[in-house]
Amino acid sequence: MALAFGVLIVLLILAGSLWIMANMNYNLAPTGETMQMQLESGPEFRAVTAIGVIAPAATAPVAARVPGVITSVRCDANTQVKAGEPCAAIDPGPYKIAADQSEVGLKSAEAQLERDKANFAAKKAALGRQEALSKRRAISRKVLAMTRKSVEAAQTQTEQDEAKVADLKAALDTAKTNLASTEILSPIDGTVVSRNVELGQTVDAKPETPPLFVIVTDRTPIHIEATISAQDSRAIKLGTKATFAVPAFPNRQFSGTVTQIRPSPQTNEHVAIYDVVISAPNPDLLLKPGMAATIRIVKD
Repeated sequence: MALAFGVLIVLLILAGSLWIMANMNYNLAPTGETMQMQLESGPEFRAVTAIGVIAPAATAPVAARVPGVITSVRCDANTQVKAGEPCAAIDPGPYKIAADQSEVGLKSAEAQLERDKANFAAKKAALGRQEALSKRRAISRKVLAMTRKSVEAAQTQTEQDEAKVADLKAALDTAKTNLASTEILSPIDGTVVSRNVELGQTVDAKPETPPLFVIVTDRTPIHIEATISAQDSRAIKLGTKATFAVPAFPNRQFSGTVTQIRPSPQTNEHVAIYDVVISAPNPDLLLKPGMAATIRIVKD
């Protein structure tokens, strides 16, 4: 009985095992299907998205070199200009007055210098004669000493006049330069892509003042600058391909390349961020400076 009961238990275990293995083989997918499922459920395709503004690759900003009121504006966006061509003008009146006054002052100082030079030469000649007489004891030492002091005073006055003339010449040169700077000229041959000045506007010449015009020599290449997180910057390399779109052409994708990755001077809630620059061709000139662009950069 014990032997029979043991054999029955073994047969039941064996039958159960065979049934389980048969059902597992039935439920398992073929090898090819298993591989396909693993591929489909693998790491997701990752990309960095950012917003940037299109700008020319190389620009020549034109700023006011002297402050004043704009009396004429000749250049506008998309205007073709030549180097030296006037784009705007500042009221030259105050600078013309300053130049004229400097010129009058210089002429007066030069005339005074000539008179003092002649006086110095005359006193110096008189001193020479008196020194000759002094050797023959034909003149007193007191008179000779007074003449020497007079010569020294005339020499000092002449040197002061020369310094004054030099200062007035420099002032006149500055006044003439300022007067010439009232004409705001294009520094290069190119196209005006930005105009930031209006007739009658008072402009400043401080370094931090925005330029009045921005001119480019070639509008074909453009670049887009955007900010990304430090984590995303580690997954992007120079030369990484990028795509971007602009609202003006919603059904068109443009392509570019990451050409710069640099730390940003700004931080976002105490988190380091980076500036990334995308360079792209623009052969059809469809992309205009100032357009907003949505950028997509594939992570490595």
